[in-house]
Amino acid sequence: MTPPFAVAFQPIVDVETGLTLAQEALVRGPAGESAGSVLASVAPEARYRFDAEIRRGAMAEALRLGLPATNAALTLNIFPGCIGAPEFCATRTMADAEAMGFPTDRLIFEISEMEPVEDPEALGRTLANLQRRGLRIALDDVGTGHARIPLLMVWRPDGAKIAREVIMGLDKDEARFERVRETLEQLLAFGMVPVVEGIETPGELAALRRLGVRAMQGYLFARPGLGVLPVPVVPRAAT
Repeated sequence: MTPPFAVAFQPIVDVETGLTLAQEALVRGPAGESAGSVLASVAPEARYRFDAEIRRGAMAEALRLGLPATNAALTLNIFPGCIGAPEFCATRTMADAEAMGFPTDRLIFEISEMEPVEDPEALGRTLANLQRRGLRIALDDVGTGHARIPLLMVWRPDGAKIAREVIMGLDKDEARFERVRETLEQLLAFGMVPVVEGIETPGELAALRRLGVRAMQGYLFARPGLGVLPVPVVPRAAT
C-alpha cells in the first residue's frame, strides 16, 4: 500500500521574457510534508508503482488547475528503472494522459538521479525509441549523484538540468563559475537545452545570465505551491 500524497508545482521560467516554460510536479505529503519524508515511507518493492501514481496524480492536478490553457509544459520525474517496466513506464503515463485528456505533447519526463543505472547503454536504446515516438526526455541534476556528463553521450536527452549543488555561489567563486561554463558548453555541444535549478540569489542569477542561461528554476522566482500553478517573478534588475 502506498501513502497518501499531494502534488506541488514549481515553475521553470525564461528569464529573458518572464514566461513560464514548464511547471515541475513535485510530490508532497497531504499537509505539505517534504518529498523526502513521503518517499521514505514507501517500501522498495512499491517504489515504481508509487512513482507512476505520482505522475497520474500530477496530470490530474495540472488539469484541475488549468495548465493546458497556458503555454507551459508539465515536467514529470521518473525513476530510471521505471522506463522499461511495462506497468509503470513513460508510455503507460502517456496512455494515462490520453485517457484523461491531458495533451501528451506538453509532457517532459525528467529522469531522476535517485538510483544508479546498471546498464546505461540499454536504457539509452530505450530512451531513443521513446524519443522517436515523440516523448521528450530530460536528465535531472547534471553534475551530481548518478547524473554525470558521460551519460549524455549514451542517453542523448532533449534537455538537462544543472543542480543547485553545481551553481551555488558561482558569482563569488571563479573556479565554480568556470566549471559551470564548461558544463553548459558540453550540454550545448550535445544539442541539449540547459535548465539551471536552485537559483536563490540575485548574484547567482546575474552570473548565469552572463553565461547565456535563459531557462531557470529556484526560490528566487517562485517556491513550490500546493493547489496552485505558481507564477514566477524575475527580479527587475535581471530583465
